[in-house]
Amino acid sequence: MSSTAPSWTSILHSIIKSTAERQRIANELSIAPMTLTRWANGETKPHKQHLVRLLQAVPVKDRQELFQALEQQYPDLHAWLIEDTVDTIPSEFFAQVLHMRTITNERLLFWRLADLILNQALEQLDPNRLGLSIRLVQCMPPREDGAIHSLREIAGKGHFPWPSDLEHEICFLGGETLCGYVVETGYLQLVSDLRHEHPPFPVYHDKFEVSAVAHPIRYAGLTAGCLLAASSQPHYFTPLRVELTKYFSDLLALAFPKGAFYANEVIKLHVMPEPEKQYALINTYRERTARLAQQAALEHLPFDNTQTSIHVWQQIEGELLQRC
Repeated sequence: MSSTAPSWTSILHSIIKSTAERQRIANELSIAPMTLTRWANGETKPHKQHLVRLLQAVPVKDRQELFQALEQQYPDLHAWLIEDTVDTIPSEFFAQVLHMRTITNERLLFWRLADLILNQALEQLDPNRLGLSIRLVQCMPPREDGAIHSLREIAGKGHFPWPSDLEHEICFLGGETLCGYVVETGYLQLVSDLRHEHPPFPVYHDKFEVSAVAHPIRYAGLTAGCLLAASSQPHYFTPLRVELTKYFSDLLALAFPKGAFYANEVIKLHVMPEPEKQYALINTYRERTARLAQQAALEHLPFDNTQTSIHVWQQIEGELLQRC
């Protein structure tokens, strides 16, 4: 005998059983706690904007179940959630970026600006927390032959099902990836449904990624890398969200030093091993860096964190390229 799926009202009733949780969600929605109780009892029905905000407010562990139950009664719910996007980057945020660029020490500027912009992009591209990751990808410096052979993910943020910080998922990317294709061609690339589409490159994607868009980070005709946004939803990147991704990638160009941008002729990406086959080597980064710092101290040599980091990443890149 098949069991009937629980209704959204019964799920909500379970979520707001706790007085504290009921009050918290009511505060998030700017409504009275009694209104939530009436929804759960089926006495009244929420408006469209309240449904959208309700899904944002409930705990992450309950969100998917509530969403699926709500879709039974509100078939347009998915469309409402996808359409609900602020269409411009607030002018206050532009002012914040420019102010930070003005007052921040050059040594700290890149990471502070990148963190600020990635957080804003994540929240604005996924306001309803349907599931999105945003990653900053950079060209590795040229190798001995003067060519750039790979890219490296250097920062990332996520909404469930991705972790909030993607630092532990960084890896090297090659010409076989969406990012590689975008950096080599210099053009935006959109894939609306990775389960069914066949783009002009063999896309490697993680288990949560269903749709994705990538845009190159460029300055004066040169390229530093790209911004990659991926969603757990198909056809998520509407023309509006694609435009926002372009704007955020342009803002990120303000974070990179001029020396991080390269002419297209030197970008000759190789195929890199799949991320799962890279992590054992990538996880040696801290140990290698510490060993070089210790060696410099013993020999009373100057130690530059930035240059050492680049050197170690190039070592790891070289070992990965030998495996290709």
